[in-house]
Amino acid sequence: MTTSSRRMRAVMGATGAVALALAVTACSSGSGDAGGDEVTLRVAWWGSQERHDNFLSLIDEYEADNPDVTIEAEYSDSGGHWDRLATTTAGGDAPDVIAFDKEHLFQYGGRGALLDLSTLDAIDTSAVPEASIEQGSLDGELYGLPFSQNAYAVVANEDLFAQAGVELPDDETWTWDDFYEVSHEVATTLGGDVRGSDYGEAGNASLEMWLGHHGESLFAADGSAEIGYDVDTATAWFEHLEHIRDSASGPSPDEFIEEMSGVFEEGRFLTNRSALAFYYASQLPALETASGSTMALLRPPSPTGSVEDNGLAHIPSWFWGISSKTQHPDAAADLVDFLSNDPRVAETMLVTLGVPASTANQEVILPELDATGQEVVEFISETSPEVTFVPAPAPPGSGSVGDSVIRHMEEVLFDRLEPADAAAQMTAEIEDQLARG
Repeated sequence: MTTSSRRMRAVMGATGAVALALAVTACSSGSGDAGGDEVTLRVAWWGSQERHDNFLSLIDEYEADNPDVTIEAEYSDSGGHWDRLATTTAGGDAPDVIAFDKEHLFQYGGRGALLDLSTLDAIDTSAVPEASIEQGSLDGELYGLPFSQNAYAVVANEDLFAQAGVELPDDETWTWDDFYEVSHEVATTLGGDVRGSDYGEAGNASLEMWLGHHGESLFAADGSAEIGYDVDTATAWFEHLEHIRDSASGPSPDEFIEEMSGVFEEGRFLTNRSALAFYYASQLPALETASGSTMALLRPPSPTGSVEDNGLAHIPSWFWGISSKTQHPDAAADLVDFLSNDPRVAETMLVTLGVPASTANQEVILPELDATGQEVVEFISETSPEVTFVPAPAPPGSGSVGDSVIRHMEEVLFDRLEPADAAAQMTAEIEDQLARG
């Protein structure tokens, strides 16, 4: 049997939106692999063609090492992945091993559709930091094993700073007042179309970072469908956005809207028209390539000038989960262990999905990376001991929260809502979304 006929159940395209009917009739699988020595596992993920090709080559290696296991790959773009997963889960026919992001993990795990990975002996979590493990866990059960981790950080255009004759800030001691001041200084020195900083438009990531300054989180720490922050803290965040607009030479409201609706490569930061921006650390190579400029990763500012208060979190960007309906939990666990811990996987994927969550695999890939890739890994490694903020897990019903955050950002920046009113309205909207699940 050829590789293609054996496992190429590729899903290329969306299958139509389907409600996530996860009333799983049998929330746990059998205690062992069902039937004979031959095992077939279905594995589902999403992404680009490059990602598909990489995972398919790794599957070939795994099958070569495990001749009794046949793997059927089901892959698509992001929309197709989630649509199909909703359909197959509702029908009791989910893939055995499934890739998740944080936004979807607990929509499935919290409703009985995923196994508790901590009960499976084949999965080794010893090289994964506890803070990352916590972000794949809900109510004490590990639904997703982090494959990679990332950090939402400040990125500085070093070339613009040099042109303005302004030194990069000390990111271990700077405060938000320092941030506003240096942003304004670079923008006004260079003049023209250069802005000081963007607003951090990645959905709710910037708000989550701000809440982390104050020991709060977007959602309740116990995983319940409740908010985990004080409305006054959200009000202060909207006031912070006004400071970027008015005191840090940030983009105008119209420029903000243009940025949100535009092409990634044509954004202000990627076209060298903004000195500072907020991005995930793993995006650094793409940012440098698109802009043609040298970039630097910086820790976020804090209210106190202390790294312990800067709200930096190491956020897993990719999880592997196992369906609670699998007939082969032990084989599925062995595959997840391979996909998470085997050095060959790390060497193939490098930092395309974020920095490996496994600290051992971080060391493995360093010699394989160029200088920019090494900077990403070193940033994650260097800041790991400082991280004190672990965002609470996103409960079911939270999938549209990012849209609510961005919409209220727009209302504040256009002066259509006062920060306090925006915080109150946004919070009521989020609470309603969580209540409806």
